[in-house]
Amino acid sequence: MDIIRGVDSMPSGDGPTVLTIGNFDGVHLAHRHICRLIREAAGERGGRSAILTFDPHPLSIVAPKRRPPLMTMLEEKLARLETQGVDMVVVQPFTAELAGTEAGEFVRSILHEKIRAGLVFVGFNFHFGKGAAGNVALLRSEGERLGFETREIEAFISGGQRVSSSAIRKLLLAGEVEEATRFLGGHHVIEGPVIEGDGRGRRIGVPTANVEYPPVLVPANGVYACWFRIGGRTGAPLPAVTNIGERPTFGGNKITVEAHLLEGGRDFYGERVRVEFVSRLREERKFSGPDELVRQIRADIEVGKKRLAETPQPGPAQTPS
Repeated sequence: MDIIRGVDSMPSGDGPTVLTIGNFDGVHLAHRHICRLIREAAGERGGRSAILTFDPHPLSIVAPKRRPPLMTMLEEKLARLETQGVDMVVVQPFTAELAGTEAGEFVRSILHEKIRAGLVFVGFNFHFGKGAAGNVALLRSEGERLGFETREIEAFISGGQRVSSSAIRKLLLAGEVEEATRFLGGHHVIEGPVIEGDGRGRRIGVPTANVEYPPVLVPANGVYACWFRIGGRTGAPLPAVTNIGERPTFGGNKITVEAHLLEGGRDFYGERVRVEFVSRLREERKFSGPDELVRQIRADIEVGKKRLAETPQPGPAQTPS
């Protein structure tokens, strides 16, 4: 898969570009469906399949307070898209200037002149251009004038429910990671370096790796069975129980992410790790003291082992495919 940084760097190519446009946050089942559509259409037309996405998220520029917590940062998103077999992803920097581009000009200068689209797939609720004034009808009419076709994609339904990034975010924020996994096609993940904690876990006999709070969506406070990878994407999956919360038993007031490796481990401060959420074991709650907390942690570990034993161990990089 070719990654093009900006439409001005588009390579020349034979055949039409079969394009779709979107944020693709999470690269979930609906996104995978769209990737299949553009791959198949490109094959039929002898062209190339391409995704146009934006970085940062457009709401970061036009309405920062409304920008949702993202499930995937750019590099994770690109890694997941690479598993989908598309030919090209165009990452367009989203700027105030681009946000102010009129919808018709966006179609002419970017889709037609720079990307040379022959067929464009967009969702039924697609809006674009200054003030989000552009819609599917405008894209279709402009495409007819400029010589490309527009196809509208209906909502993707799985298990009787519409699959969307916003719906999956709601599940994660409620701690419903198993349901989110079903729609993502893989576990929700966070990555970051291991930072130094206060050592309390080690003192009570349950050492933990404190993961730096990430810039992506973190599931609701609680205790989770997880796969844990030292070294990030390329690491071997290790069973772990991870606590997200403020540690109310000890009067904490800052949310932390602490993973206890079930098979033990070494100190790995500063190393990048990856946490893949499999199942929520319980909510966060305050205990009477360290002894009661340790008893509960031991119980959590046993339940976590069972949940992970029931889950197929992921391969080298557990991402939707």
